[in-house]
Amino acid sequence: MKLINYIKDKELSIFLITILNVVITLLLYAFDVNFILLIYIPLIITFTYILIFLYEFFRRNKFYNTTSVILDELDKKYLLNEIISEPNFLEGKILYEYLYYIDKNYHEEINTYKNSNEDFKEYMELWCHEIKTPVSTSKMILENNKSLISNSINEEITKIDNYIEQILYYARSEIVEKDYMIKKTNIKEIIDNVIKRNKKDLINNNTKIELDNLNVEVNSDSKWLEFIINQIITNSIKYSSKNPVIKISTKIFKNNIYLDIEDNGIGIKEEEIDKVFDKSYTGTNGRLKYNSTGIGLYLCKKLCLKLGHNIYIKSVLNEKTIVTITFPINSLTSLTNM
Repeated sequence: MKLINYIKDKELSIFLITILNVVITLLLYAFDVNFILLIYIPLIITFTYILIFLYEFFRRNKFYNTTSVILDELDKKYLLNEIISEPNFLEGKILYEYLYYIDKNYHEEINTYKNSNEDFKEYMELWCHEIKTPVSTSKMILENNKSLISNSINEEITKIDNYIEQILYYARSEIVEKDYMIKKTNIKEIIDNVIKRNKKDLINNNTKIELDNLNVEVNSDSKWLEFIINQIITNSIKYSSKNPVIKISTKIFKNNIYLDIEDNGIGIKEEEIDKVFDKSYTGTNGRLKYNSTGIGLYLCKKLCLKLGHNIYIKSVLNEKTIVTITFPINSLTSLTNM
């Protein structure tokens, strides 16, 4: 708070004290009071007013400046009222009470939103679990009644199943820490499960799989890691080119284990590489040719960070794409048959 602004705010009181001094001086002069009293009485009044004026200014200035500094340094601005001290002047106390009620109302609104959001997430999870039953039943019926048409329908139902799983994991992605269990996880077992899940698409697409050095244990959650890798493999199949090959391998370097998933598909434009993990970003190919949602890689990045991993992509347009997941090596990470 600037002194000049405070002076402007107190213009009326300054004007009134000036008028008061003039009136007192005139009265003293009219009653023929001693000249010294004529001078000193208005001076004492003015001096007293200045002291009060400065005292009020400095205690307000201290409060507002401290509040301003705290507010600038605070990431979550709505916590301001919980950090600042209650001021010792009336209008500050009134402001403090208003902030308290606003903060209370804000938290009530947030809790209402959270409860509503949680209800929606619970419904989505329930819906996903429930719909998986008729989807699985439909796939079984089609398996037992094979034909060209049933095979095509089965492929589409598999896509539906993958999208349902994506919705389920998206709904859970905000509370990963409540749903995961970090333990020793064998990458080869995860990759085998993902390949089995995508077996038909791999065969129909004539995709060659090359595996190297996968008998590695990392510290992760097998369920979430399988979902992440499945999203990457699904993309490799989806964006494949002629004579598709997917190479999956691990290597160790310094304090990390690197899982590389490389394909020789259509690749990604250089200017789009930095955006592929953005929510709902589909890129040129995803938007124009493949009707992509742009959620898969976004979820991969989000879940990797929640699990303590990292993920990044390198690509050459019309040549290859390499997705790398890094796992930090610690006391719970071990290598088998390296």
